Amino acid sequence: MASTQTWSEGNSTNAATETTSRAECNWKNIDDSTSAYSSYPITAGNNSYSKYQAIKFGGTYNMLSSLTYKVSTNTPGTGLTVAGAVVTSGTTPSTTATGDGAASTTGAAANFTTTTLGYAAGSSTSASNPVYGNCFRTQLQTTGSASAGDITSVTITATWTES
Repeated sequence: MASTQTWSEGNSTNAATETTSRAECNWKNIDDSTSAYSSYPITAGNNSYSKYQAIKFGGTYNMLSSLTYKVSTNTPGTGLTVAGAVVTSGTTPSTTATGDGAASTTGAAANFTTTTLGYAAGSSTSASNPVYGNCFRTQLQTTGSASAGDITSVTITATWTES
């Protein structure tokens, strides 16, 4: 057998309201996981609300280890940067710059924890089931030179080892 995975998103106060089984992460000018991004555009020179995404494991496995998160690109267009970091606690999402550097395109290490949304230090390996990976906070940050309209798609990938 093998593990199964779903993505959760944290919103609201301290990013503690979990929305499970997310299929996408749309950066936008509102703190929620379900509104259409086209209804809440980010204007040039402003940032999206920060997003808190965590992978949750279920299914059948003996041990999980070596979890990383990465983005396909952290510069999806002129004047655009995807900032990102693995975090062990949530803060209330806002448009204020998170202070994170450019999100990793090669893999930022994360731990495993049974705490909802991965908000705990955790451990580099886990046999617990279910278990979360630490949360991956991202934010689309823009400058005044950003063009209007949709951006190039950015894929967030989690990789891990399991036995």
